[in-house]
Amino acid sequence: MKKILLINGANMNLLGLREPDKLGSATLEEINREVIDYSKGLGIEVDTYQSNHEGDIIDRIQQASFEYAGVIINPGSFGHYSVGIKEAISTLSIPCIEVHLANFFRNPGNQSTIAPVCTGMISGFGKESYLVAVDTLMKIL
Repeated sequence: MKKILLINGANMNLLGLREPDKLGSATLEEINREVIDYSKGLGIEVDTYQSNHEGDIIDRIQQASFEYAGVIINPGSFGHYSVGIKEAISTLSIPCIEVHLANFFRNPGNQSTIAPVCTGMISGFGKESYLVAVDTLMKIL
């Protein structure tokens, strides 16, 4: 069974409380459960990880190539500025897909520091963005 790592970054633990009109009402636990259940039906095992600490996320990314076939990451606000996360992703020997619940480009001036080193980016489809990322990984693995 292929195994992927789902990483959620800064403040993603507040989903359901934070900006529900923009990000939806689902909690991170509900999204993780849906991704795990959906992936299981495709023959994929998913490990989930969330941290508000940039260094901890970098550590997980650095180990990912040794344990996983792919990575899905919603960096939260780290995606706007984290050169450290960008550098860690650039060393991966496996595909990495950046996801966002809301349309990342809806806000003028939004730029992702990690998108250039990711395999691709999916945004704007709410929690479905995660499932689209799983489907995409299935096709490219």
